[in-house]
Amino acid sequence: MYQVFGGSPPENSEDKVSLDQLVAQARRGDATAFATLFEIFSLPICTYLTRLVGNDELGRDLAQDTFLKAWKGLSGLQEELQFRAWLYRIATNIAYAHLRHERHMRWLPWMLISEHESLSIDGPEEWISEVDMIQHALRQLSPQYRACLLLQVIEGFSQREIAHMLHISEKSVGSNVSRARERFRKFYQPTKGAME
Repeated sequence: MYQVFGGSPPENSEDKVSLDQLVAQARRGDATAFATLFEIFSLPICTYLTRLVGNDELGRDLAQDTFLKAWKGLSGLQEELQFRAWLYRIATNIAYAHLRHERHMRWLPWMLISEHESLSIDGPEEWISEVDMIQHALRQLSPQYRACLLLQVIEGFSQREIAHMLHISEKSVGSNVSRARERFRKFYQPTKGAME
């Protein structure tokens, strides 16, 4: 069985068939198949939601809500919509609903830095300063700009997939990502070009 780390889609065609088979089984009510899908996608969904809402515990709670809603709605999944994109759409909608309800945005900026990158800073004081600058810059973005930026830059979705998930045009996705990057750069100058 394969694993999907960091939100990356399966590369191997056998993996794709396995995923399609799992989704088909889960659609027929197979709880074991859905549990396997949960194992595959729980880390990427938790990470995405944590980035979006800025709180690790809340991100995990919203991820649970996402999978519960996915389980309940799986029979209605449209064939042409990929399971992964559908799951991220549910997660995004749940996060938006929470953010509208709470009316506050906090971020864990260190989550934007992938495990493969490191900040070019010397010590903990510099790291804290860097985190504060990232946090400040991210607070300047609207929820939609943040979602588009995270989905494209961090999660690796195409503009077409994001447009379908967020119910906006591809052109709007491109514009949102561009504006998010521009606004982010206005308030923060990355040391390694993390948003390039």
